[in-house]
Amino acid sequence: METPTPPPTQEQTFSLNGSVFLYRLLVVTLTVILLALLYVILRELRVILQPLFIAVFLAYLILPVHHWIVGKGVPSIVAYLTILIGVLLSLFAVGTLVFSNVEQLILKLPTYELRLNKIVQSVAAMFGVDRQISIVHELQAYQWDILAAVGTFGDFFTGLAVTFVYLIFVTAEHVSFPERLRLAFGETQGTQVLAVVESINRAIFEYLSVKTFISFLAGVFSMAVLAVFGVDFYITWGLLIFLLNFIPYIGSLVAIAPPIALSFLQLDLWQAIVVTGFIIAIQQVLGTVVEPRMAGQRLGVSPLLILLSLAFWGLVWGIVGMILAVPLLMILKIVLENIKETKPLALLMSNR
Repeated sequence: METPTPPPTQEQTFSLNGSVFLYRLLVVTLTVILLALLYVILRELRVILQPLFIAVFLAYLILPVHHWIVGKGVPSIVAYLTILIGVLLSLFAVGTLVFSNVEQLILKLPTYELRLNKIVQSVAAMFGVDRQISIVHELQAYQWDILAAVGTFGDFFTGLAVTFVYLIFVTAEHVSFPERLRLAFGETQGTQVLAVVESINRAIFEYLSVKTFISFLAGVFSMAVLAVFGVDFYITWGLLIFLLNFIPYIGSLVAIAPPIALSFLQLDLWQAIVVTGFIIAIQQVLGTVVEPRMAGQRLGVSPLLILLSLAFWGLVWGIVGMILAVPLLMILKIVLENIKETKPLALLMSNR
């Protein structure tokens, strides 16, 4: 007959609890150090890593187009070359358009300033303020900020060229990567890794397909409203709304602010109010009705984590980081789901 194990003494329990506490403290400390190191690396290597991440982002968008073209009987290489040339020309055209509009904005800035000054005087008169209020002089400083932005526009085309080179190599790697993965890890483990990669690809593709479609509708509809009312630079505002709509929660709000402000400077009050109503309605209907019906629960990530991810990547890489924040968060969650030791963390990240 086995002797029953005596219960742990108070000293043993205290020692055990102390070890658990030290272990947890070590994990938290290493996590903080790892995050700090990751932040420094991402900031210091942004010139190299940012174009690479953008290229991967674009690759997810062009791969479905590639499959569709190949399905029409076009050779794979020819399809890739056609898509890559189309992407390059599109990005170059967008950059040229934005650059041209910035120049026109600088030329029209005095007109906008005078209109804004009149609006301020009218509001001041409504509140019985007789003193002349002029903000034209104060706004002159913003003109130099715009000129500085134009001065750095050459950097955009430099980054565009680097991104395009990365995109070529990313699409080329996509062809031979599965076979090399099997050779490196063996047939069984390689197949498991490919399954994880396929899960990542599927989740990101579903997210990007819905987000791209919704962003396209938001940009086109908003551009149409602005064009009907004759708001300046309506194509640029449509592109801005399309791009920033990839940033959850706050992107669309930031994107619609400039065209709404410009409509009040350029149009009559009631026309500007109508434009504002239409643009806000477009964002609300697409963001709160159409997109949830199309996406469902595909994201599967806690909204709080999305906000934290937006804050982190926005701090590291600005607007570009915020656009990439959700896809990167989804990649992290899927990887954690497929590792036994980290699966509880993936469950904590979910919104179920």
